[in-house]
Amino acid sequence: MLGWFPKIYDGELLYSILARYYKQSPHMSVRETLSELFGDTRTLLSTDFPSNLEFLEKQLRLFGISYLEILYKYTPFHYFTSFIEQSQKEKIIREIKTSYRKNVHMLIGSVASTVKELKYFRFCPTCLEEDFRNNGESYWRISHQLPSVLICPIHKTHLFYSALLFRSKNMELITPSSYNCVSSPRNRCIRENLTLRKIELLYSIALESTNLLSNNISISSADISNFYKILLEAKGYTSLSGRVKQYELYTDFMSFYGKEILEILQSVPSSEEGSCWLRAITRKQRKSFHPIRHILLLKFLGEKVCRIEAMDYSSPFGKGPFPCLNPAADHYKQLVVTDLLVKRCSDTGKPIGVFTCSCEFQYTRLGPDRTNEDKFTYRFVRDYGRLWKIRVIEYIEEKKYSYRKTAQLLKVDVGTVVKYYKQQTQGVIKRHSTLTNNMLLEYRNTWITTKHANPTYTKTELRKLIPNVYTWLYRNDREWLDKNSPSIKKTHVNKRVDWDKRDEEILNLLKDFMDNLDDSSKPIRVTKRYLAVSINKLSLIENQINKLPLTKLFIESIVESSLEYKVRLETWKKQFNF
Repeated sequence: MLGWFPKIYDGELLYSILARYYKQSPHMSVRETLSELFGDTRTLLSTDFPSNLEFLEKQLRLFGISYLEILYKYTPFHYFTSFIEQSQKEKIIREIKTSYRKNVHMLIGSVASTVKELKYFRFCPTCLEEDFRNNGESYWRISHQLPSVLICPIHKTHLFYSALLFRSKNMELITPSSYNCVSSPRNRCIRENLTLRKIELLYSIALESTNLLSNNISISSADISNFYKILLEAKGYTSLSGRVKQYELYTDFMSFYGKEILEILQSVPSSEEGSCWLRAITRKQRKSFHPIRHILLLKFLGEKVCRIEAMDYSSPFGKGPFPCLNPAADHYKQLVVTDLLVKRCSDTGKPIGVFTCSCEFQYTRLGPDRTNEDKFTYRFVRDYGRLWKIRVIEYIEEKKYSYRKTAQLLKVDVGTVVKYYKQQTQGVIKRHSTLTNNMLLEYRNTWITTKHANPTYTKTELRKLIPNVYTWLYRNDREWLDKNSPSIKKTHVNKRVDWDKRDEEILNLLKDFMDNLDDSSKPIRVTKRYLAVSINKLSLIENQINKLPLTKLFIESIVESSLEYKVRLETWKKQFNF
């Protein structure tokens, strides 16, 4: 057990710590130092992943430093293992914990990678100067030795190569000094006259690399594949069938970074299919990729390393519950919606989320969500729900609000308020609270009397006898109507057309069509004929609409009068400056 150990600096490489220990222990040779620290007769020390850290932990127990703390804080472990499987990580830890480290670099994937490690230690002249001025000594920083860091993340200055080999064959423990760290032009890691944009790119990549270094990210290959799939969809790099548009991706990727930056980072994607890392990384991942490549792709797609673990890879809309966007509800914008149906846009291939709240408010949104703010937007309201419609009557009739103020409170245009107000005041949809008991009892009594007078009639046959009564009860007292109607008689007659099934199919076609309407295009008046032609069901809807009750109700709820259309058209013109 050691009774003394040097102060450890932030971001210092373990090799550097041990080199300073050796330097400040003048009576020991390198061999004796390594034997004391690791308990074996090794003649060399791995600069990035020294092995037998378990023994080193015992030697440092007076200072309360565990082998995992050493591994996580003073080696590039997190940088190289963020994108490999957890089981692989555990193997690496076991290898480094003991004295058997032959497989570490193979497990990490650096042996087979086309991204080669640096030949010499690197340093930042400004860091070096500040270290000697403040501490009287300097140290090797982990971040400066990462292949993707060519600019100091702290000072934004170019890094330089030292005279010290990163993998020396000699038995040596050497710290930075003015002799081995000379900032001459020939020692620059990158040329001096790079454009400002290229400098900014390299600097941002350096920052992302240090973020990767300091965060214990754990993500499976399946999750990272799904993550890339969501990002590629959002950027338009996938087809309707979900295939990646590799040519467009390759072209835009090369244009974004430029060949020089990619050459510096040893990551120029090949134009040949079999050897293109960019093509391989955006497919189902069957092998590991160097962290540089993940950082490059994430940055190109507008994402950061720190967001990877926060993403829900199973849904393009993230994890629920989701907000209710019904301004009429007390729970407006609260995360209470758990009913989500994900569909696919037939035009763009992008995901469409159909969100349904318990208050009956149903809205859709085109995914995937990119920010948390996206959760609080919608593309189209499928159903405002009974509560919202009650508020329309309440604001206009009871509180005497104008159409405009009602529209402001309910977050819609004036035309929508006018439409639903007229529907309700004309008896299309009534609030239960405004129904008089006399009216309710009258309709119920008529239905029961007719039912008893015709005991063999089915619900449909009774409906034909008193259609007005049935319609009123269906819309305003449906639960009672269902309980007090003749039970459905099971028959074995094969119907040539299953109208219920067809009704549901056409209803879904109409809803999908409304979901996919392009809000930016000039509005077309929504009429019964326009809807029927748009889904290629003109004859069926015009001639058999009475056999399609759900379809009929849906069409009646969304068709526009000429006045409503004019209001919507004027709103569109103002929005798009026409």
